[in-house]
Amino acid sequence: MLKWAVVALVALFLGAMAWVRLAPLPEARLEAEPGPDGPGWHDLEGGVKLVIPGAPKDAEARLKAVALADDSTVSPREGTYVTRSLIWRFPDITRVWRDSAGALHVHAHLVFGRSDLGVNRRRLERWIAEAGLGAGKS
Repeated sequence: MLKWAVVALVALFLGAMAWVRLAPLPEARLEAEPGPDGPGWHDLEGGVKLVIPGAPKDAEARLKAVALADDSTVSPREGTYVTRSLIWRFPDITRVWRDSAGALHVHAHLVFGRSDLGVNRRRLERWIAEAGLGAGKS
């Protein structure tokens, strides 16, 4: 009886791992441009958003170069980056866009769960620093 329980737990664990790795990403999140729209850092459930008014014209290109230099990040479409965690391969989506006033918006959030334990904020702070966009920590 114990043997079957162990087999069932292992199967459940492997199934969950496969789901995280193979589940399709939500199309709406790959294109979303959510608020808030005020300048600065905004902590959100499952992620973070940064709005930089007056960002340099090449800010998107700088962020793209930094993002794609990370081996765990891919870009399924322009302005969208998917970064997967090391072991479980949980996906996080980062969107980069400009609003009509020219402010740069960067929104990084998880796909599964409710809390990213600050992972998206730390990655975004690193990307912003490496891109030389100087928004700093807040």
